[in-house]
Amino acid sequence: MAEFIALTITATYYLGGRKTARQLKYAVSFLLMILFFNTLLNQKFPPILWHFKWGILTFKFSYPAFLYGIAMAIVLIAMLFVFSVLNAVLTPSKLIYVFSPIAPRLAVLVTISFTLVTSFTDRLKRILRLQKTRNVDVVNGSLKTRTQKTLHIFEILLQDALSSAMETANLMDARGFGAAKRTHYRSYHWQFSDLLFITIATVMLVATIGVRILSMGTSRSVANFTTIFTPGDTWPIVVTALLFLLPLISEGVYRSCKN
Repeated sequence: MAEFIALTITATYYLGGRKTARQLKYAVSFLLMILFFNTLLNQKFPPILWHFKWGILTFKFSYPAFLYGIAMAIVLIAMLFVFSVLNAVLTPSKLIYVFSPIAPRLAVLVTISFTLVTSFTDRLKRILRLQKTRNVDVVNGSLKTRTQKTLHIFEILLQDALSSAMETANLMDARGFGAAKRTHYRSYHWQFSDLLFITIATVMLVATIGVRILSMGTSRSVANFTTIFTPGDTWPIVVTALLFLLPLISEGVYRSCKN
C-alpha cells in the first residue's frame, strides 16, 4: 500500500489527475480479476472466512489468499504506474542522449519500445475514425458481425504497422544510422541537482538492500499472510514510500536550489 500510494502521488504530479484517475479505474478491474483467481486457486490456507459447498464443488474463501491477492495486484499495478511515469519523464531525446554513446542501437530499441503502445493506440483510434466514414462500426451489430469487423480493423492495423516499420528502417539506413558518431538534437549538461539526486538514490538503494538482507517485512509462504501490519514492517514501509516519492523529493530540492 505504501508503494501504491507513493506511486499514485508521483503519477498525479507527472501525468495529471485525469490520466491517473483513468489508470486507477482500470487498476480496480485488474485488482478484482487477480483477487478472484487467487482466492479460487488458493483455498487450503487457514483461517477460512467463508465456506461454500454445492454437490462435488467446494469453495473456501481463504484470508491469506485474499491478502496475498491484494499484495500481488498492487505490485503489478505499481509496475504499470512506473512505466507510465517513465514514459512521461524519459522523453525519446533523453533516452537517446544517455544511451547512444554506449549502445546506439539499444537506445533506439528502448525508445521505440517506450513509444510502441502509444503509437499503436493512436493508429487504432485513427483507423476506427476512418472506418466509421465507411459505415464500419465495431460497437453495434451481432457478436459475429462485430468480431468480423474487429478482425478486419486489426488486419489493417497490422499492415499499417509493418509498412511504417519498413519505412522507418529505410529512413534510418538512408541517414546512415550506426555508421559514425552522430550529433544530438538537444544537449543536456551535468548539474549539481544531478549529483544530489544520484547521492540520494544511492542511499535509498543501500537502505533497500539492507532491509532485504535483514528480512524485514518479507514472507516466504502465502500461509503467513494472516495480518495486515506488523511492527517489523515499519522500516520497509518507510523505505518503500521514500523510494517511490524520490522523484518528487528531487523536484522540490531542485526548485529550492534553483531559487
